[in-house]
Amino acid sequence: MGDGDAVRALLDRVYEERCHGARHHRDAYQLRVNLQKKDDAASYAGWITAENPTSGPYQGTSFVWFPGEGGSVAVLVIGTDGFGADAHILGRPGHRRRLKALSRLHGGRTWVKPDLLDLVSEVPRAVSASWPDVPAALKSYSRVIYAATPVRSLADRERVEDLLDLFFDEHRTPLTGGAKERWNARTQAIAGAIFPQWTEDEVLALLRERRFVILEGPPGTGKTRMAWRIADRIGASTRVQFHPARTYEDFVVGLFPRPVESGLAFEVRPGDLLFANREAERAEHVLVVDEINRADLGRVLGESILLFEAGEADRAVRLPHVPDGHPPALRLHPNLRVLATRNTADRSIARMDVAIRRRFAFVEVWPDLNAVASQKIDFATALFTDTIHTFAEYADDETLRLVPGHAYFLDPRPDLPADGRAERIARRLKLELLPLLRDYLDERMCGSASEAIAGLADRIEARLLERA
Repeated sequence: MGDGDAVRALLDRVYEERCHGARHHRDAYQLRVNLQKKDDAASYAGWITAENPTSGPYQGTSFVWFPGEGGSVAVLVIGTDGFGADAHILGRPGHRRRLKALSRLHGGRTWVKPDLLDLVSEVPRAVSASWPDVPAALKSYSRVIYAATPVRSLADRERVEDLLDLFFDEHRTPLTGGAKERWNARTQAIAGAIFPQWTEDEVLALLRERRFVILEGPPGTGKTRMAWRIADRIGASTRVQFHPARTYEDFVVGLFPRPVESGLAFEVRPGDLLFANREAERAEHVLVVDEINRADLGRVLGESILLFEAGEADRAVRLPHVPDGHPPALRLHPNLRVLATRNTADRSIARMDVAIRRRFAFVEVWPDLNAVASQKIDFATALFTDTIHTFAEYADDETLRLVPGHAYFLDPRPDLPADGRAERIARRLKLELLPLLRDYLDERMCGSASEAIAGLADRIEARLLERA
């Protein structure tokens, strides 16, 4: 058996290991084995889609190994003849999102091109320098490689399997047996990397280290609940909510009229920040600011923004008015923490300017994939999974920040008898979730994912009608 035949037999065994019993799907692919004897010619072996010619340039995506000095490189690559029928895969945000999630799971050892449709940019030299030496492959295919991982030993097997199984999954080829179980587990891990979770302990530790923290995320992800629970753990807190009418006088310090016998007098009142800062002189204290981006922060914070530097405890600003019992210069006490929440779905609010943003640590709070499953209400779990999948696969990064959180799928009154739980959740989905999705669509907030999200709303509505 020649070298090419041996490689083909090996690839056939790999397919059988992963897709045993799915031989009819095997016809969707052809093996390409191109082993060159010249050093300046690129050797490769892998799977391409079956509609391509058996030799020469081809279209669409493929999974390929490039053998090299000291190992090989496993890649997802676009045929040099263009995207072909796989343009829908490469153009779907979910494909890139899953690849980026795998890269995070791989500790950055898998490289993913920022724009999968980019056929101009080459693999950066800073990336390929850490790979086994494959100069001929890079010379010929550097512009069309869009994901790659170096392979030097069996320790690298998981990364290769992930790229291969993603390739089969994207082409609707079912994995079987142990490969199916493995990919199901990896799919859960990918979802966890797309929607990472922070524990209360982690946020509390960050708050104590960084002092000024904002929890940001889509509606229904439990940002306010987490902030209040952390405040309860600290033990002493001041809790306020920002809105468009919130002013500097409310938050920092202001003059307020007071009736006296001769008419009106003005008194200087400390705002929420000064009150919380005074409380922090006694013990650790957290100022919780809900919906921080609903106010005009530049106006509300005024000169006090200078003080929001975690490592600069000696900074001070002079106040325009000084309340009785307060020093003329304001310093934030080291015991003071500020924990705020921010709704990323509220597009009516201007973005935070850089000067404000850099003074806070931002924690992304995403839907919790386990919160709904632990409730053990099958239709709620199924609809939540559908919602998460739809947004993850079809929404661009901006639209992903609209994904409804787990709260929409949870019993709004867990204190009531459990036998009515399913009905309460169904009403919540009908009266809260569906109007939210319809608002997104009516306001044209979903971009290229509009059709997919409209379909999601229709599926949710149909499922609820089935239960009626």
